[in-house]
Amino acid sequence: NTLHVFAHIHVISSSPSGIGSSMSRHRVVAGLALAIVVPLVSAYLVANASAAALSDNEQSLNFFSLSGIANAFRAFWDIVGPGGKLHPAYFLEHKGHLLIEGALILVIVYLALQHSFKVRRHAEEPLTEKEIDQLCKEWSPEPLVPSTAGELAPPESHVITGLEGPYVYLKGRKEKVINVASSNYLNMANNKENKIESIETVNTYGVGSCGPRGFYGTIDKHLDLEKELADFYDTEAAIIYSYDVATIASIIPAFANRKDIIIYDECCSYPIQTGCTVSRARVALFKHNDMDDLTRIIENFEAEEKAKNKPLCRKLIVVEGIYSNYGDMAQLKSIWEIKDKYKYRLMVDESHAFGVLGATGRGACEHFGLKPGQVEIIAASMSHAMGSVGGFCVGDRDIVEHQRLSGSGYCFSASLPPYLAVASSHMLRLLRPDKSGNSPGKELMALLQKRVRALRDQLKGIPGLKLFGGAALPSPVLHMHLAKSSGDAVEDQETMYRIADHVLVNGGVLVGVSQYSKLDIRRPPPSLVIYATVALGEKEILTVVGALRKAVRDVIKA
Repeated sequence: NTLHVFAHIHVISSSPSGIGSSMSRHRVVAGLALAIVVPLVSAYLVANASAAALSDNEQSLNFFSLSGIANAFRAFWDIVGPGGKLHPAYFLEHKGHLLIEGALILVIVYLALQHSFKVRRHAEEPLTEKEIDQLCKEWSPEPLVPSTAGELAPPESHVITGLEGPYVYLKGRKEKVINVASSNYLNMANNKENKIESIETVNTYGVGSCGPRGFYGTIDKHLDLEKELADFYDTEAAIIYSYDVATIASIIPAFANRKDIIIYDECCSYPIQTGCTVSRARVALFKHNDMDDLTRIIENFEAEEKAKNKPLCRKLIVVEGIYSNYGDMAQLKSIWEIKDKYKYRLMVDESHAFGVLGATGRGACEHFGLKPGQVEIIAASMSHAMGSVGGFCVGDRDIVEHQRLSGSGYCFSASLPPYLAVASSHMLRLLRPDKSGNSPGKELMALLQKRVRALRDQLKGIPGLKLFGGAALPSPVLHMHLAKSSGDAVEDQETMYRIADHVLVNGGVLVGVSQYSKLDIRRPPPSLVIYATVALGEKEILTVVGALRKAVRDVIKA
């Protein structure tokens, strides 16, 4: 046991610890010294004891006979065996362990007094003041932000100072303008009852919740909204986030790591791309709405795992119900069949489909006939149809509860202000059907689809512009691209800015222009972004279309 302790000390001392080379050398020396001294002392004691035992029987022992060898071995065993003076038990009974412990204490004291690291002295001479000044003059720092050379200056920001139905008032402009740049699909942001309830909540709870949900930021209004969302989607549980962009970007890394596989549509929005990057999983992109390409990628992963005999991992397909960058819809029915065949999990971002599609407003999953539970994770923003702020996720209880400790946007962000949770709850109550199956929200969704069809039918025929996805889509997100691109994205973007300015100044219509980050894996072509809402009437739609026709004709000719 004693020799084992010294050997263990020697192994630890000679292993790299990162403390310092000097420390390691001292440990090696101490270990080697102990490893040499202890065996020598033991051999010396054994030799003396054996000699004393043999001297008493030297008349009867003959080392050149078998009996002499046996007697010598027997005498040796009497010394080192149980009861012998060199047996460890005898050594411990006579306080021999103090010798070992004292040696260990000396080694510890010796090592403790040594410096963990000694700065090596270089042979070079220190730099002179002149050399230091020269090096400082030659040094040039890297830019803190990427160069914007060759890019357009950001467009002028318009500040909205008032709302009036489909119209808004802009700072510095007296006349009201038609607003098609806001995704307030069901006009919930202008709902009077919603505003009254929100004001009452502010008077009761204040504006902010002043803390993350896991500490002291949970208010009863948060719990009420989560329960209402779970009941609305007919799922076990729901969780809300305070920022919609952080919702899907927090959910994805909560369920995937470097050992897992994520496959997502190449046209997914930046928050989904961010979530996949942060997860550090093995990521693959399939061509937009191309089911053959999705199947090919899955089969390639299956073949690779089988060839390398890799262990089981989590596999996830991520899509959007309505793609925010293009305005078209995911083929969820086909995607679900593929994910079910290959045992993948499916995550759907319903941000632009919630409150818009489906018989009860549950989104694209309901629109394509998928029942609750067939899609493992459903997330959405509360900033569009709900007219509020934040995001949510619904699913099984295990899916939801896991995010309360693993969703970074939930754990490390201040929770949603209570009045915004009340605003979202108000919208859910409008969507909830009564005993007859009708609801105010259902009527609003029907009206919205009427506005979508009217706007798409009118916009598809504007010369010089092309409506992505065509006129038959039920999506309220409309992207208008140039019918003939110049081939230069910067030039096309400038053309879109000029058209938007022309429409605002001469037509009294506020439209949006798509803007994407350099970090986007695939940057869509520049486009005008128009949102259909229930607030738009036939008169406003005709005004929007007429202003666009004139602007395209004037800008492109110029």
